[in-house]
Order: sequence, then C-alpha cells, then structure tokens
Amino acid sequence: MMRFNKDKVKGFVTGMLTTALFASLMGTAFAASGTLKSIKVVEGGIKLFVEGQLVKPLDASGNIVEPFIYDGTTYLPLRALSNALTKNEKPVKWDPDTSSIYVGQAPVAAQTDIAELEVYNTDGKVYKETNYQILDKKVAIFNGLDSNSYYTYILHSNYSVLNGQFIVPYTRLGDNDTSSLKFYSVDKKGNETLLKEYATSAGDETTDVDVNISGVEILKIKVGSRGVLYNTILTGIK
Repeated sequence: MMRFNKDKVKGFVTGMLTTALFASLMGTAFAASGTLKSIKVVEGGIKLFVEGQLVKPLDASGNIVEPFIYDGTTYLPLRALSNALTKNEKPVKWDPDTSSIYVGQAPVAAQTDIAELEVYNTDGKVYKETNYQILDKKVAIFNGLDSNSYYTYILHSNYSVLNGQFIVPYTRLGDNDTSSLKFYSVDKKGNETLLKEYATSAGDETTDVDVNISGVEILKIKVGSRGVLYNTILTGIK
C-alpha cells in the first residue's frame, strides 16, 4: 500500500508554502462559492527576495501588498510573485465565472481533479492534499491513487487527455522496488483494451503521464505495487 504522511499541504512555490491572495487580484470581491473568515495573522517585516533581488509585492493598482503568516504558513500575493518569477511575462487573471485564477494562458478546455470524480469501482483509496517520502524529503501532492489498486471511472467520453505523474516513493538507499501503471478502455461487457502503460523503479525520476482518453466511455486505472499516481488531471473536450 502507498505510504502517505497525513500532514495537509496548502501548496508550494519554489520550496516555500504559498497561497494566492485574492485581494491582489480582485480587490474586495470574493468567489461566490468561497467562505468569508476572520483570522489573526502576523504581518509586517517580511521581505521577499527572488534570485537574490529584493521584490516589493504590488497589486494591480501599484499598491504594496504585505505578505503575512497564518497558522505557520507564509502567504504571498500571487500577482507580485508571478511577475517576479516570470519577469512580467505571464499575466495573472481572475475569472469570477469559474472561481479560477489563471497565470499565463487560460486552459482551452475545462480541467478536472481526478479526486473530484466519482469512482465507479475500486479496491484502493483516493488521497487528497497529502505527501509522499523520497529519502529525507516530503513531496506535496494534491491528489493520489493508492498503490497495488485499481480504479474504474465512468467518463461518458467527456474527456480528451489524462495527465499526471508516476513514481515509486522510497526511504532507504538501495531500494530496488519497481512498479507499473496501466490504463484501459473498458466496454460495457467488461472487456479491457490497453491504452497505455508505464514502468518505473525506486530512484528513478518522476515519470510524466500523458494518456489520450478521447472517446473512452469507461476508464480503468491499475497502479502496481509501491507505485504512486498523483496530481492527476483530466482535460475535457475542447
């Protein structure tokens, strides 16, 4: 079974936990589906450096937006951080209709976190906001499918591509565990047609997963022993 640490992770950028501040994008407007909360934060005295250069976080109107610390996490204004990291080459946009923030190009089709899809049949577990271990480092993920398990989803041909990442976590030097990952299109009689497969070993770099699922009514995913499929997104039909 997949060995997950249960610490929750709010997100990260270049090694620092970071969350977008809506105020830097849309002033006092809030997402319709969001929740307004009163919190106590530590503000002031926090300096932001990017590649050795001091950066003053600014909102769209040119006003300074102070970073702050809440519950042990440092929060930075996304627009200022994106501008600093991309040298103002990627615009930051708030879409109130979908409650989405776009950094750079907006997606050409809707994208769905696999953890938000209903699983038709499985013998495993779908993880949300957790991490896995690579020697002495914890790698944050926003979703994960359990090792040595299968997952069946009814897609109704509503998606075109599945993307994710595949790895064998390990905590000891010299681990030689291997794993496989297979994707099948399944018909209503249960016949399986292999779409794509991957193989990896402990110590290998993360494998990028890219599977064409256009026209797939029923999708079955088989994650081998010790493997982790994570950060999996399904892109809808354009």
